[in-house]
Amino acid sequence: MAIQNIAVKLCGILQSESDEEVTAREWRLIGQEQDGSQLLTWVTSTHNNQELLNIGVYTNKTKTLSTLHRFNEKLNIIQASVNASHSLLVYVVKETPKEDELTKEALYYPYLLPLLLDKENKPIQVQDASSKQVMVQYVYGKSHKYSPGVRNDRFLLFKHLECINIYRTTMICNDCDDGTEEWGFDGVIPEPDTIVRVFSWAQWDCVNQVLYYIHYRQPTQSFAEGEEVKSPSEIMPTLSALQFHADLPHETVLNIPLSLPQLGSGGACGEYQDDPAPLRVHDCSLDLQVAGDASGVLCICHHYLYKPLDDSTTSLEDGGDLKESGVNFAYSITILHHGCVAHSVVPDLPWALAKSLRPSYTLYADTYLLVNIPNLFTHLLDVSLSHEPCCHIVLPTEDCVTSPSLAPILGWGPNAMVDLNTLDVVTMSVAEKDLVDMFKSSTPLENKLSIMHYLVHHEGNLELAEELISWMCVNPGPTLGALRRMMQQYLLGATHTVTKRSLPASVLALMTFLPVTMPHKLVEVKIGDICVAASQEKLWNVSVVVLGPRQRLSQFAEDMWTRLWVALNPANKTPVLKPEAVRAKLSASKHCYQPEALSRCSTPHSPTSAPFPTPLRRSSVTAADCLPFFEVDECTASKQEHVVAANLREVSVHLMKATNEGPWQNLSAIESGVHCVATRWVTAQLDASRAVCRAVCNLTQAKLTHQQRGFTFVDELEPPHALVLFKTLESYVLACELLAYPLPAGLASFFTYLGYRALPFCMFMQYVHRSVLELHYDVLRTIVTSKDDDPTTVNHKLRLIQIAGEGRARRALAAWQHEAALQLRARDHAATLLSGERSRGRARHRSARDAGGMTALPSGERLSSLDSFLDLLTAKASLNELDFNLIIEATLTSIQGGVEA
Repeated sequence: MAIQNIAVKLCGILQSESDEEVTAREWRLIGQEQDGSQLLTWVTSTHNNQELLNIGVYTNKTKTLSTLHRFNEKLNIIQASVNASHSLLVYVVKETPKEDELTKEALYYPYLLPLLLDKENKPIQVQDASSKQVMVQYVYGKSHKYSPGVRNDRFLLFKHLECINIYRTTMICNDCDDGTEEWGFDGVIPEPDTIVRVFSWAQWDCVNQVLYYIHYRQPTQSFAEGEEVKSPSEIMPTLSALQFHADLPHETVLNIPLSLPQLGSGGACGEYQDDPAPLRVHDCSLDLQVAGDASGVLCICHHYLYKPLDDSTTSLEDGGDLKESGVNFAYSITILHHGCVAHSVVPDLPWALAKSLRPSYTLYADTYLLVNIPNLFTHLLDVSLSHEPCCHIVLPTEDCVTSPSLAPILGWGPNAMVDLNTLDVVTMSVAEKDLVDMFKSSTPLENKLSIMHYLVHHEGNLELAEELISWMCVNPGPTLGALRRMMQQYLLGATHTVTKRSLPASVLALMTFLPVTMPHKLVEVKIGDICVAASQEKLWNVSVVVLGPRQRLSQFAEDMWTRLWVALNPANKTPVLKPEAVRAKLSASKHCYQPEALSRCSTPHSPTSAPFPTPLRRSSVTAADCLPFFEVDECTASKQEHVVAANLREVSVHLMKATNEGPWQNLSAIESGVHCVATRWVTAQLDASRAVCRAVCNLTQAKLTHQQRGFTFVDELEPPHALVLFKTLESYVLACELLAYPLPAGLASFFTYLGYRALPFCMFMQYVHRSVLELHYDVLRTIVTSKDDDPTTVNHKLRLIQIAGEGRARRALAAWQHEAALQLRARDHAATLLSGERSRGRARHRSARDAGGMTALPSGERLSSLDSFLDLLTAKASLNELDFNLIIEATLTSIQGGVEA
């Protein structure tokens, strides 16, 4: 969090412009303008110790400070504004009552001061003094577009609880003899126009030139069934917005009803805060702030204190005991562009602490609303337009000596805020260290999921996200379901991020149809001794609160309100592809999936064939990037190809359907990019799946070498370590299955063999029967050809051969040099010949014994039986089809086994 002080910086500028020592002090920020400049006042002293008040404008972009005027006395200027040409200044002086005066209320005096060269500029009082808060602000634009030689600047005057007026100050250009222009002001201020009659709160957005204000009006009567009919005398607070244009009259663009406590004329507080940035007119009974952006993001932030009261107590001011017991510190964020409101409550705070806290709000990185509670916590609310708001983050904040009153400041870089008390400019940032520490703490899973979403989707820090998944594999928590959900969050976010990076700008709009994150509920997060309870609810019928484009003064102009209207209009809601839809299609086709039956030519994502298994799936793979298995599937058609083909088909169909509806119709450029998006999406799916698998397998990286991989690596694992690795991979496989994501090539066989070594055989068979573990030929051959051939293990191997497919079973038996395998092969061969089938192309059995044929038979009696059996076989088949070696070897094995028994 970088900190720099405005006063120190400006003192240095003044010192560089003067040879004498500068004694500027009592710096105060009193306003800021659309161009990113700030208005400040400071006090200097003359040689006879007379205090002078200076008012100037500073532009941080050019590092220039211009002194606009110097007053011969020290005034309490609380707020000011200057026009675009820096020729007219309006400001407000607040005079507080002295002890010996009868009046106990502060008075506000608005003034207009010309800033013309070579003129005697005297302040002109705009209105009479008022005990209600008064603020002034110049509106930029529309100065002399249609009247050359005449400049009509406008400024707003806010008088709390009374009116908002707009004044026009006319300046005339006079041509001088030397050809220059000289502007003059006659000092006459015409009668103002009242644009708002009565208001309780107002805020000026100098960037977008928008005036927000709250007024009370009669409720609209509704005749919906079951709805309470409101009394005509009951007034309802409404938030409205006036958009000011450079060349058009202002217009009302927003009317939204609010749920606020019914306050009297002076409210429950009645004290004024005098906020110059952002410029707000209100008393402390209603602490509300609007944060908006030109992209269409609009958040209404309301901070309040409350406590459930008894019938005998009417307010917090009357209940002293309730103050001592604590109050609830709460704030509500209305995320208008998503039509929902997020509530956050910190219960049981001491009254003195809760009364002094003032949340600060700023849009952080255009996708989050950062709510800073001094000395307590920082709340990051995900308000991105790309998906529903659910990934909110709560982080601890650093302790500071004084409670800062932070406000957004323009022209000092992104996410810059200023402390109005000390003029410290703070660049708000979320440090990776804070995110990692919070992730590794005992924070709830939902907060960890939000941190993962932030790192993957908004920051694009996939490396750190993989490290956190690896840490979570070692520290899974009470349930493995948390690890699975974390993997799913990474898979969706990384796929969306990688795909969006690789797409051309012409087809980026299609990314709104693809999933971004896994939705999850808001829960209570504990920060030290403080619990932050969060909840979220949808608003009803929010699409009618914004003026439609056809109702605007300029129907074809695009600004924040047209973008907000598009986000709220139900007809413009983009259908997002749900992974459940792809999984449902895959669940039907998996019943027909047979690795021996499918061909590589039927799938678009076939791996390159290699003469021997190598782990290289891409050109550059480092030792740390390698997985503990060979990334090659030794089957005709892998399951990876099947899943990739299904995803490619479903994504393409979904994008084509989505672009043929609503505002996307007849966009040939969008439709032509469907194949591009779908192809890169499935490719990013495979890369994200491999990245998560790599993060999971980091548990074994310490023991992994390039030569020691695959089944050999599993054989050397300790049983507890093998079980932990299997359970972690099980969560990973389940996460991919639920999202219909492909698994890396070679994982299926590695996972099956790991389960065979780590699990009891009865449990292993349950996994096999439920198709969690797949008996591919390579793993089946490795299991049956292992050296452990005790009777129990042999029976287990025979059971695996029995449930495997016919082709795999025959190949595994051929590789298994065991007595049981010989007998089964011989019986299968004999049964095939006796049934009349032909076994063309089969390799003949070569005896491993030097038995000498029939001479090795122990007796003539058994010879006659074999002769009879051979006679029967020769009668059914030709001698070319008969495998004498196999039959003789199996017979000898059977006889020897019987004699030994």
